[in-house]
Amino acid sequence: MTVTCPHCQAETDHKMLDHINIDRNPELRAKVQDLSCFRVACPNCGETVLVVYPCLYHDMSNQFMVWLWPEEGEAPRAEFDPLAGYTLRIVDSMNAFREKINILEHGLDDRTVEIMKLLLFTQLDHDLDVVELLFHELDERTGDIRFVAVLSDGAEQYAAMPGAVYQRIHGDVEDYLYTTGGDFARIDMTWAHEALGLLHELG
Repeated sequence: MTVTCPHCQAETDHKMLDHINIDRNPELRAKVQDLSCFRVACPNCGETVLVVYPCLYHDMSNQFMVWLWPEEGEAPRAEFDPLAGYTLRIVDSMNAFREKINILEHGLDDRTVEIMKLLLFTQLDHDLDVVELLFHELDERTGDIRFVAVLSDGAEQYAAMPGAVYQRIHGDVEDYLYTTGGDFARIDMTWAHEALGLLHELG
């Protein structure tokens, strides 16, 4: 693809990394998380440009695929038969791309995590101007789920929810919610809002 530098308007060709198999190229994991594999240095002025384009991330060991699809229009559909045990997800932003990979690498159910995020967002938004809430890490010792809240002024605040909350919500998700296999599903806080409403109706 041709990238136009926003600083000097010079054009440069960039080879897109549109498919990442992390088992075959494990060194790319860190480059996805710090976004360096999506940065292009302008050969004219030296400034770095973040280039966002469709990219499929495939983790064979953990049996998931995440498709970054930032473009408008209809999202891609799976072109293969349903894969037993595979989790297939699609996201539209770099932060969601990194977050989704992080969640699934930890072996967590992202549907449960998104519902937890919605509950926490509602709680934090009473006192803070939260513009984005992202999964940060799983505390392996306590089982707590940690999140980072990005505030409107750019500051970040960390919050945690007990592992017991995850287990309780996860039980309801497993019992009452069904996510179609064999195609890429968009599981985000919009989905969580609808899912939580359904769970309240059933409860």
